[in-house]
Amino acid sequence: MRISSFVPAILALGLFSATTQALPTIPQQQDAVDLLKRGGSNAVDAVAKLFVKVQTSILLEACAHIEADICADVIVKLNAKVSVLELVKVNANVKDLEVRTKAAVDVDVKAKLRADINAVVIAKIDAHVHAVVAKICPNGDSACIKKNAHAIVVNVVALIKIDIEKLIVKIKAELEAHVKVRVGVHIKDLSVNVLGLANAHVSAIVRIRSDINIHLKAFIDLCVSLLVDAKLIADIQAI
Repeated sequence: MRISSFVPAILALGLFSATTQALPTIPQQQDAVDLLKRGGSNAVDAVAKLFVKVQTSILLEACAHIEADICADVIVKLNAKVSVLELVKVNANVKDLEVRTKAAVDVDVKAKLRADINAVVIAKIDAHVHAVVAKICPNGDSACIKKNAHAIVVNVVALIKIDIEKLIVKIKAELEAHVKVRVGVHIKDLSVNVLGLANAHVSAIVRIRSDINIHLKAFIDLCVSLLVDAKLIADIQAI
């Protein structure tokens, strides 16, 4: 990732994490606090609710900071040949079509990144919390949960990190094919309107730059640095 873009991203997220620690308890967190005070299964549900809230915010914030770089790693080049009297084929100017197609593909890529992070990582956090709490505090009592808040957070985050690794594998395996499909759809939708020609044959070259590996690693590093959230531990211990 470009140093000029990644350093501000880290600083911005650092400021985000720091400022949230100074904020009063938000309504969703207060609901979780009330559950935890009741103990039993309510206590475990409370921890899960806090986890999902805090970690989802961190993960989506981190995702937002790499979206532009991932989109920049997706290269789309178009070529168009137009039949004249169905006999001669000449090259057509497809620059406008290429720009519009790339813009549409960028929207698709961002949507896929967020859909994947929700399906592969965020959707599993609740189950991870329940599994970890059941192992550390089999009775699910508030006293045990508060005493072991740090251990619970660390163990759940370890499971989240594994899911993040799976997410990266999924993105690298599927992104190029996904983009090719979406490019085909956008070319079909835009070629006639942009070129003004129904008989234009538009072909596309799609490739993913190797820099995507750097950007995905930066995403992992950023998540790892933020997921063990001190405020989350404090919220559990303070009850």
